[in-house]
Amino acid sequence: MTVKIAQKLDDFDFTLDTKPLNKDNYEDYYVVTKEGRGEDPISRLIKKLRKLEDKDLKILFSGFKGCGKSTELYRLKRELDNDFLIRIFSVFNNLDPNNLTISEILITVMKDLFDFVNENFKQIKLSKKLIENLENWAADIYKEDIKYRYYEGKMGAGVDIKAGFGRILNVFAKLGLDFNAGRKFKEITKQEINKTLSELILNCNLLIFEIKNQLHKVNKHNIIFIIEDLEKVALGVAEDIFFNYSRQLTSVSCSFIYTFPISLVYNPKYTIILNEFDFNITLPMIKVHDKSGKDYEPGIDSILRIIHRRVGENLISLKTLKDFIRMSGGCLRDLFRMILLAAENAIEREREKIDQKDFDYSLNKLKNNYYNTIAYNEQTGLTAGDYYKILANCCISPDKKPEDVKGLMDLKHNLCILGYNGKEWYDVHPVVKELLKDKKLI
Repeated sequence: MTVKIAQKLDDFDFTLDTKPLNKDNYEDYYVVTKEGRGEDPISRLIKKLRKLEDKDLKILFSGFKGCGKSTELYRLKRELDNDFLIRIFSVFNNLDPNNLTISEILITVMKDLFDFVNENFKQIKLSKKLIENLENWAADIYKEDIKYRYYEGKMGAGVDIKAGFGRILNVFAKLGLDFNAGRKFKEITKQEINKTLSELILNCNLLIFEIKNQLHKVNKHNIIFIIEDLEKVALGVAEDIFFNYSRQLTSVSCSFIYTFPISLVYNPKYTIILNEFDFNITLPMIKVHDKSGKDYEPGIDSILRIIHRRVGENLISLKTLKDFIRMSGGCLRDLFRMILLAAENAIEREREKIDQKDFDYSLNKLKNNYYNTIAYNEQTGLTAGDYYKILANCCISPDKKPEDVKGLMDLKHNLCILGYNGKEWYDVHPVVKELLKDKKLI
């Protein structure tokens, strides 16, 4: 079923999908939000990539969850697709985010690249010598021949697995499959991590070099990888990958944009790893209020345009919709979820439009969700009371720049505290403020 603009509450499930925009709905739903954010870092990044098209840039891209990072990165891909070979790679869709290693990321990303090139650019060929070297290296890791015919099983007998990319894909498929069956490669890296990683990167770079030397055949300038969802993995996993292996992350010879947990931007180690990357970019939240709490109309108007691209104006009154927007704090994911919950409540009560009771219902549901995230933390030893104290102090801070105390990073990671205008100021999520009011802490 295809519904572009919801004309009844039943349509909201189709038009208020919280997934990022893609080729099927970008033209229908994308809205420029520069005025609401206060800046447009993606436009600057696009210009930089064009200007430095021959350089292999390594970029950290951060932003609060639900602020629209994936959609903005898709916009970047659309604008650069004609001139660059761009691959968007989701960690959540392709790997186990709870057991993530840098070796696993590199292997699956490279396999994605070779698979894509093999299917779409028949003009690009790999030398026999390079393929043999890679097979010998992989066989040495396993102390056995690479015999697994993954690519034949995936693509059918029409693919020649004994030549070119077919052989390469078999090698990387074999390495990749071991993550799902005993994680053999992970065990090896524990024993010889530096040697194994350096050899993996060397072989990846040899393959990339051969592909890049032939990109002129397909009218492309360079290869760009966008690695998504790294900001959503557990903080401990993200810290290990970025802080312990930043040099390896930046050693592959093509451009990479890594999504980066916003909370780690405030980790003391962040300034240390910045030297390994060419740029660090933060996508601001859409600002719906200023530091004093007064409505920020450009931000509210930006979000109104987003919603009215998806929902008929007769289904929610303008007053109620603005209340939804204010309570979202500019977090589009929370906004969509609140409206969906309100629609479900209205449908259950056989109403054709969302009213105040439906708004209250969805607000209470979201409050409960945030309430459950503010709890005792075994790793830090902080209690719920400790977190509520940090939140209350952030609320009353006149400059909206809370002191960097233990626990602040956790509250930014779970969106209890949101950032606006890049990294200029912060405020407690409006729904969490309601929790503080209930507890008479503000």
